[in-house]
Amino acid sequence: MSELRQVPKLSLAQYSQATGPAEKTAFATALYQALSEYGFVVISDHGISQDTFNKAYSLTQSLFNLPLQSKSNYETGSGQRGYISFGKEKAAGNDFPDLKEYWHVGPELDNTSPYINEYPKNVWPEEIPEFKPFFSELYHSLEDVAKTLFVALAQAMNLDDNFFVDMITDGNSIQRLIHYPALDGLNVGSSIRAAAHGDINLMTLLIGATDSGLELLDRNGEWLAVENQEGDLVIDTGDMMARLTNNQLPATIHRVVNPSDMSKPRYSIPFFVHPRNSVMLECLDQFQGEGKQFAPISAGDFLQQRLRENGF
Repeated sequence: MSELRQVPKLSLAQYSQATGPAEKTAFATALYQALSEYGFVVISDHGISQDTFNKAYSLTQSLFNLPLQSKSNYETGSGQRGYISFGKEKAAGNDFPDLKEYWHVGPELDNTSPYINEYPKNVWPEEIPEFKPFFSELYHSLEDVAKTLFVALAQAMNLDDNFFVDMITDGNSIQRLIHYPALDGLNVGSSIRAAAHGDINLMTLLIGATDSGLELLDRNGEWLAVENQEGDLVIDTGDMMARLTNNQLPATIHRVVNPSDMSKPRYSIPFFVHPRNSVMLECLDQFQGEGKQFAPISAGDFLQQRLRENGF
């Protein structure tokens, strides 16, 4: 594994508290360069407290400590909301299931939204009364951070400041709570916690996981551990962004490897930022170069295609 390369770390305060345009431009350029080179960047000083992250993981552990029968009552089968049981998901092109169970929280849309009957409805665990209000608020906090990052990216790409923000208005973003159980005593075969894959969406914001294991496949073809400190957000770009930028901002392949201590569970909370379903994913003019690598497709159709590839 490479010890010479490391995912860059940036402070969002440099942008959000900038005293002039030069500071904002410097941050936007560094953000764009990090995502171009690695597909990943670590963000500090984003405005969400460590206490909030601690509470998120405490509630996540309470959720997955529920009896399997209780959790199964919330399995919708869509793969988009509620509980998804252990071993259900496989990375596209991989024959072996991931060693995880997880829960999806989507947007709570206003009744006037044209997508109110198009997106699946959230389900909430009745056994944990704090769950809905807490994760609804965290959803919006993470979305606000994403919007700030998108404005900076738009500036770096010479787009209208609100280009990406408009794209995710009424979007189908997903907050995923993941439990990778302890593996001692399990016959894991050829499975790992999360097989090598690229994310589906525009951008992912990952609250620092409770244990290590996240690795990305860098441009040198080496697996590189993604290091972050308590309180950081790990950001990566997904397939939808790759389609818009002709792979200039790639959906970097990454995985979560099995731990050396098989008795340790791992919890993780990524926030997958999606546009609304009707948005067309088509290569932007400035990235076409010698030709488009991808045919245009709507965000909704692309999501359904990828969900089928993942076993749903």
